[in-house]
Amino acid sequence: MTDMIGNSEGFVLIGGASSRMGRDKAEMVLGGRKLFERSVESLSTVCQGNVTLVGKVTSDLECDLPVISDISIDSLSHRKAPIIGLLTALTFAKTPWIVILACDLPFVTAELMKRIAGFCSSELDAIVPVQLDERPQPLCAFYRRERCIPVVEAMIKRKELKMQDLLSHVRTQFVQFDEIADLDGSADFFLNVNDPRDYETAATKADA
Repeated sequence: MTDMIGNSEGFVLIGGASSRMGRDKAEMVLGGRKLFERSVESLSTVCQGNVTLVGKVTSDLECDLPVISDISIDSLSHRKAPIIGLLTALTFAKTPWIVILACDLPFVTAELMKRIAGFCSSELDAIVPVQLDERPQPLCAFYRRERCIPVVEAMIKRKELKMQDLLSHVRTQFVQFDEIADLDGSADFFLNVNDPRDYETAATKADA
């Protein structure tokens, strides 16, 4: 296993259409912190503070971290796909591995990211946790830069935009839920804040 603490760059994905929420999710507050701030905190330990925000940049964003816009793609629909955020992060990064986290997964913890980092290996290209519902969560994962860039670029050219599909094109280690279930807060790790109802549920849990 490769020691990933300090040897990878972190990227918080703040892009996306937010059409179901009706407003910018990254700026929404949960438990006294904005969603993107919660994600940055979760990545900072693994990346020793080397964290960048990726996505649409607005004048309202108050942040001292680097912020990069998604790589320009001709199709408007492409720009809304999380895989564009992944490609942007992979292209911008300087380290062999990157770790990405979508800002709408507010209950991911630093302990979870450290646990996932422990599975990284020179024989793998992606390390992806599996949710309680047995679905992989590719927006909270580690990716090997050199191997994944050409694969992601080829997928986008084919208009193959689902992050789940990437996992079948590279050497992926799935971290099963029972391998992370002992961590505090595991039941809510992958609660996804997509719409106002999700936000209300998350707010209740954050204030509990």
